[in-house]
Amino acid sequence: MQATPQYVSFDRAADYYDETRGFPPGVEQQAVNLFVEAGNLTNRSRVLEIGVGTGRIALPLAPKVETYIGLDISLAMMQRLRQKKGGEQITLIEGNAAHLPFATHSLDAVIAVHVFHLIPNYPDVLQEIARVLRPGAMLLHGWNDRGSENSLERTWRDAISHFHDVSRGISWEKRQAFLPEAGWRAIGPELRHLYVTERSPLTYVQHLRERKWSQTWRMTDEQIAEGIAAVEAFIADNHIDPTIPNQVEATFNVQAFLPPQ
Repeated sequence: MQATPQYVSFDRAADYYDETRGFPPGVEQQAVNLFVEAGNLTNRSRVLEIGVGTGRIALPLAPKVETYIGLDISLAMMQRLRQKKGGEQITLIEGNAAHLPFATHSLDAVIAVHVFHLIPNYPDVLQEIARVLRPGAMLLHGWNDRGSENSLERTWRDAISHFHDVSRGISWEKRQAFLPEAGWRAIGPELRHLYVTERSPLTYVQHLRERKWSQTWRMTDEQIAEGIAAVEAFIADNHIDPTIPNQVEATFNVQAFLPPQ
């Protein structure tokens, strides 16, 4: 019998998710405008977001469409979204993206932001998304990209490169290639909004130590310690003041895709 895929639930991250993944003030509106443009969304559109989380995208985007539905396996994350809601009309569903509770050809767009690396059976999810999209409707794939990924993050990635979590889905390196490789057809240009974030090396190391990033949740204490030691050695060797925040340029990216023919 085939083992049931082990999805990564963000219940444990609900209390700090917005602190560590949120946009700087004002950037969220620019980010959701990319979805509107890429998907030709209007006030008549019926939209589903898989992995809706705490509403980083849903809350600013919902007022721009007729129907916004958010699906997630984490009740804690969606509860945080409910606490943040004002007058936004968002229907929340606890569910599995590999079994979408919607009729065939019933949605005008499906939004997915930072979820495919958490879904080990992502081909099943892509098949379901293709099923529920109306003819001509698109999957709108969004992700953050630090084009100038800082040296601390590179050092961390190199130090833990031998750790491979087979229970996870798409790797960071495949985040842009996996959809075309699965036959999904890019429509229009990749849209980007550039912004700047700030974080001190001390905060970065503390977040690793506290396992605030999902990549650390299945690592052993020894693996975490090995990665942190490499980062701290880089800081010391390069005479970096760990208390001074670094400015890091980042982009939020959206690309529209039609299902395979």
